[in-house]
Amino acid sequence: MRRSIQQIALQAGDRLEKVGMPGRVWVVDHLVNRTDQPPHAVIVYDTNHGETRMLAQSVLRDKRRYRRLLVTSRHD
Repeated sequence: MRRSIQQIALQAGDRLEKVGMPGRVWVVDHLVNRTDQPPHAVIVYDTNHGETRMLAQSVLRDKRRYRRLLVTSRHD
């Protein structure tokens, strides 16, 4: 059985769209795994790399909040 893309572990480069805000795309910059906190990820706004957020990975995988975008490979 295939797992939903939302349930697959996040990794750097993943693209996420904020639910209810079409076109508001964030890119996972890096993951933060500390022993004293749940796993987090730093995300960067796609059109303004100066705008960043650090959110729990569980929030980013919550399909009510963020939708992971499929990245299609380009063959030039």
